[in-house]
Amino acid sequence: MPSATPRSRFAPASRLAAGAAFCLALPATQVAAAETTVSLYLWGTDVDQTLEGGTRLETSRQTVMENLEFGLMGTLVHRRGPWLYGFDGLYADIGKDGDVDVPVQSGEPDGPESIEAALDFTTKTIMAHAFVGHEWYRGADWALYGTGGIRYTRFETELTVATDAGGRRFETEDNLTDATFGVRGHYAYTPHWSTPFILDVGTGSTEASLHAFTGIEYAWGASSVTAAYRYMKWKLDDSDYLDRVIYEGPLLAFSYRF
Repeated sequence: MPSATPRSRFAPASRLAAGAAFCLALPATQVAAAETTVSLYLWGTDVDQTLEGGTRLETSRQTVMENLEFGLMGTLVHRRGPWLYGFDGLYADIGKDGDVDVPVQSGEPDGPESIEAALDFTTKTIMAHAFVGHEWYRGADWALYGTGGIRYTRFETELTVATDAGGRRFETEDNLTDATFGVRGHYAYTPHWSTPFILDVGTGSTEASLHAFTGIEYAWGASSVTAAYRYMKWKLDDSDYLDRVIYEGPLLAFSYRF
């Protein structure tokens, strides 16, 4: 009898790509004029990293801002007819030290469940998301696009753990490429005020990744300012040390359209 074909770990990405292609093929009701929007933003994010084994490294947005050595974040979106072409990029270099409780398995009935450890850790994150969208709907107040794309993320982590029993140093680098699909658009309350929103999911190098964004935008002329909340999550599938990474927090952006 014929043997079964092994299931590829990239099969979910293939299904997402097929779903994105279906979404992009849906017709739009109206056609928008060509427009390019450039945005720079400041993201006051918390960073929550869970290591293999359950140890959590939580860095508050205040600590991130105090320890941010360098950060650059921005988006570029071009709309032409019913089509949308975009790029979202992020680079952040963050360092932190502090004390945490590390779970342990002592093997003794009355042994401790955790021990206190001093941590010194630096993390660098690069995220680049290129996407294409097709207009599903455009009305007087609403604009809605279905999107498909590729998100590349790189996590570089250096971690030193020191306890009474000794110390250990970890260095890891994770390069992740996911196929993504989702929706993005905005709802306009008035000619000046609107709510933009983004939701996309991905898989491929990760078990799953998620990006969600919404806020309030005020526009005047060719410029606008947006106050929003952004959430990004990566559930890693094959990392030496990282199991899950979450970035979330308020965001302030300035945009210019031409």
